Amino acid sequence: MIVYEREHDFVLTAQHEHGVAAGDMAAHWKTEWLPPGSHRDELILAAKEHDRGWIELDAAPLWNDYSQVPYSFRDFPLRPRFVFYRKGIEEVRQHNAYAGLLCSLMYTELFQKTLGANPQDDEDIRQYLLEEQQQQDKWKRELGGDAAALEQRLKNDVETMLFCDQLSLFLCMEEPGTPASRYDFFADGLSCAFDHCISPTVKAEWISGEKVGLSFFPFNEEFEVTMSYKAVPKASIRKFGMLQAYRRADWKKRRVVITALT
Repeated sequence: MIVYEREHDFVLTAQHEHGVAAGDMAAHWKTEWLPPGSHRDELILAAKEHDRGWIELDAAPLWNDYSQVPYSFRDFPLRPRFVFYRKGIEEVRQHNAYAGLLCSLMYTELFQKTLGANPQDDEDIRQYLLEEQQQQDKWKRELGGDAAALEQRLKNDVETMLFCDQLSLFLCMEEPGTPASRYDFFADGLSCAFDHCISPTVKAEWISGEKVGLSFFPFNEEFEVTMSYKAVPKASIRKFGMLQAYRRADWKKRRVVITALT
């Protein structure tokens, strides 16, 4: 779950909703960088489905008693997360082996960067990385072909997914229209490591409550993404508990146009 707090409620966006938006972004990726056919559809599928392991977890959000906020992807316990990540990856693999491998690689890339952030989690993370990397080696062999070319293709596709993942998270992590001076998670911009990047970071900025601009624009054209979310009142949580308050809250739509900063 992706969560941010307002004065009287918490705004909750399910991870798979964010994933679907990331897939929409990948579908608008510059055609000259990712031609139709080839592996474009596989990359879009992976970007869209990379967080499907969260579907069951997010259907019943939990309350963090220590922090007095709903659990989010930032603090949800790792061991159950790893179980559901593997479930989601396998579901993607059953549909497309290459897309499933991309999802697995994206997770190991993300967790590699978290080592040392919370030392008490390092042992679990290292074990997850070891087991997942063994699976990845097996899946790569099964795909066959030129190993070096496959590695290069995978590397760039994962970096493309990570960029779309960050941009989609940006839309969910702050109230639309938040001034840049108040950004929390992406105050330094989005990391940019795919082929054709001209800078290690890309500035993302709310131009208005319905439009986000990018300092480097890797898409074919301006486009709109839509995500569903719930605003869960704090009073409802106190009265009914987290799960029932979430279920009682109405679904809302967030529509955001992605464009280039001028």
